[in-house]
Amino acid sequence: TLYKDFEEDLKKFRGSSTTIISPAMNKSEIAEVLEDAALAASFVKNPYYPIISKTENKAIGSTSNLKSKPLETFIPAFTQALFTGNDSKKIGLNSAELFLNKNDIRIINSQGVNVSYDHYDVNLEFITNWTEKNEGVESYSNLKFSDFEPELISKQVENSILYSKEKAIARPTPSLENFNVLLTGKPVITFFDYYMFQSNSRSIYQEISTFKLEDAIQGQSIKGDLVTITLDPTLKGSTFSKPFDKDGLPLEKTTIIENGILKKYWGEARFGHYLNIKPTGDIRNFIVSPGSKSIDTMKTEPYLELLEFSDFQIDSLTGDFAGEIRLGRYYDGHETYPVTTGSISGNIKDVQEEMYLSKECFQDNHYYGPKTLQLLKVNVAGS
Repeated sequence: TLYKDFEEDLKKFRGSSTTIISPAMNKSEIAEVLEDAALAASFVKNPYYPIISKTENKAIGSTSNLKSKPLETFIPAFTQALFTGNDSKKIGLNSAELFLNKNDIRIINSQGVNVSYDHYDVNLEFITNWTEKNEGVESYSNLKFSDFEPELISKQVENSILYSKEKAIARPTPSLENFNVLLTGKPVITFFDYYMFQSNSRSIYQEISTFKLEDAIQGQSIKGDLVTITLDPTLKGSTFSKPFDKDGLPLEKTTIIENGILKKYWGEARFGHYLNIKPTGDIRNFIVSPGSKSIDTMKTEPYLELLEFSDFQIDSLTGDFAGEIRLGRYYDGHETYPVTTGSISGNIKDVQEEMYLSKECFQDNHYYGPKTLQLLKVNVAGS
């Protein structure tokens, strides 16, 4: 990253441009790339900000259990974990792709920063099949992690097979108004992304967030659970865990939202400087504290539990959320059965004053927190 300082109308700017220098380049080719980057940086009119300096020079090693031996020697163990439970003619592992990476990172700048660390990441994709009445149903899974835990892989394969089976026998989703909806698994993470975006210092500086420090971000009349979010740069198992951000700023565990009150903005040093606050650095891992209800308690009344969407999204600016249902479980007060198709929609501002977080927690890469989120009075469009 090359920085270019310049002034216009007595205002000081610091532009920047990021480029890649290949080891195969000679000096003249490198000079040409840097000249192009400098020219590009001169068109970026960011208000001046300092870059990180005086970071203690040190190297930090990964704590991943993948560092215990060469990566290729783990492949048989990954294979065994994937194929556990494939003992029926109806089910099977259709296909899988596995990527194991060791990354060596070194961050150097012209202000004296010289730090390094290594970290591991695993990207595992697989598809499972279930055959029902001569018709096959597939489920796709994508796991990302930095520690090898075979039990978690086997459990995810088991869940994927179960989801394939349920989709094969699922009924159409009924239309429901002001209904008790449970989000379970990955949709929960997407839901909490709204709070992450709104509390980010970039969003605050650009005035696209309405959050203010010490505000009750869920409203004033809370009947449900209050949200607490902590950023943890050392979260075990996450591919985003690291001791420094890309600018070389040392990272520390930080609580940004405590019992529904915004305590701190988070983000990179540049926007911390603009807001005149101490920057937390760019930390992507977040932990949400568990809530007051068990999942079993959430299911004592009729509910629609949503497990998979074609694409569940939340608008980080407005709080609107929506998704087309791929798989859910509907309890009508008498029986529970899987459902598919249909959709849900709503706005986080309409449900956050009375929502409940499960006591049970799970981890999905950079997220650790409640496994299930209970939302009341949500509209469901049927098939």
